[in-house]
Amino acid sequence: MTPSECANCQRLQAQLKQAEARIAALEGELRRGHRQAAPFSRDRRKAEPKPPGRRPGQGTFRHREKPPEHTIQQTLEVPLETCTHCGGPLQDQASHEQLQVDLPKVQPVVTRFVTHSGYCPGCQKRVHSRHPDQVSEATGAAGVSIGPRAKALAADLKHRLGIPYRKIGELYKSAFGLEVTAGGLCQAEERLAEKAKPVYEELVAAIRSAAAVYADETGWRIGVLSAWLWVFTSQKVTVYTISPRRSHEVVVEVLGKQFAGVLVSDCFLAYDHKGLREWLKQKCFAHFLRELAKLEGEKTKGAVRFPRALAQVLREALALREEKGKLDEASFKVRLQEVERKLDALIAERRRFSDPDNARFAKRLRKQRPHLLRFLEMEGVEATNNRAERALRPGVIVRKTGGCNKEDRGARTHAVLASILVTLKQQGREAQEYLSSVLTAQGGPPKLLSTQAFDTS
Repeated sequence: MTPSECANCQRLQAQLKQAEARIAALEGELRRGHRQAAPFSRDRRKAEPKPPGRRPGQGTFRHREKPPEHTIQQTLEVPLETCTHCGGPLQDQASHEQLQVDLPKVQPVVTRFVTHSGYCPGCQKRVHSRHPDQVSEATGAAGVSIGPRAKALAADLKHRLGIPYRKIGELYKSAFGLEVTAGGLCQAEERLAEKAKPVYEELVAAIRSAAAVYADETGWRIGVLSAWLWVFTSQKVTVYTISPRRSHEVVVEVLGKQFAGVLVSDCFLAYDHKGLREWLKQKCFAHFLRELAKLEGEKTKGAVRFPRALAQVLREALALREEKGKLDEASFKVRLQEVERKLDALIAERRRFSDPDNARFAKRLRKQRPHLLRFLEMEGVEATNNRAERALRPGVIVRKTGGCNKEDRGARTHAVLASILVTLKQQGREAQEYLSSVLTAQGGPPKLLSTQAFDTS
């Protein structure tokens, strides 16, 4: 075989390996598309996976604690006089104690409100008395309504946990003996969202003052039309909005033109619009590392060196953030400059790439270079937008179980109630109590956030 034939054979072998890797990747994508139970599973298993269970230092294992004596409502003793097998006499008898904690049988509490009305000649209108616990003044055919706690629980089940209205009705009937229709729950929550609008505006004002906001979006539908569910979340506040647009205008509408915090997101074009050019940003490292791992798996020979080296530099940056508290300012600056030097050398414009995928990735990082290491420069900024992706999960569950929304008012209801419910969870507050107070409030709903929520955290 001549040298030219040998070189040609090596070239064909390299092309064959690349084609096989590409086919394997496409087959993996095809399998994930058909396998709904595990659409995000990895094709390659880790060589040394972590063992399951609690990690060391993440808490101690405890048995269920014994309830206090005053909480025991009844004591049932089961005597034993003879052997349960042969009926013979017993010797060396002993007594044993077991405590069983169960749910009580729940029955609906029916309250009759007797109100009064009268005509006022001065105002020239009829006025009614109203009890603070009433959620409605309706009488006659509409004089039977669902109470505030039942409505609040239904809102939490639907908009945070993703249980459809019809199944909530079945749960209420089987567990509580309360009959309610899916349509009734839907109408009740539309009224609740209308009363809670000032609370939603309060959350929007709070998210605009946050030092770091994590944003993401996912597909949605309103009737037969395409829409997008957006999430903007911080450590203390979460705001959802549903819009037919997937553009930077939605970001500006929620965060405001004068947003002074750091916007943490992926590299979707809406976040890089010229209208947001002056904003401080941090691009998600998790997205970069996933794409680099994919490139490393697909490429061969020299083409694999770039994604491997770049991933190593990004991991060094993440490790430096973990060590920041242990380093003095001078040492930290030296380490930071070394990371920046390595990163700039890898993605330098003068560098020539033989692989087009590597060239495109380097070009993208050059574009995002000012927004790559913001998390090392500013406190309270995370390197990924995982916080926003986690906040989208309840919406994804609602989309799968409830089929999004049929009308615009349903979309507004979901955005308002989901924002309030997720924020309540972040604040460590009880959803039923707060939403009940919103339903029974006379002069406007109570505030959800304390003044501390409007700081720069």
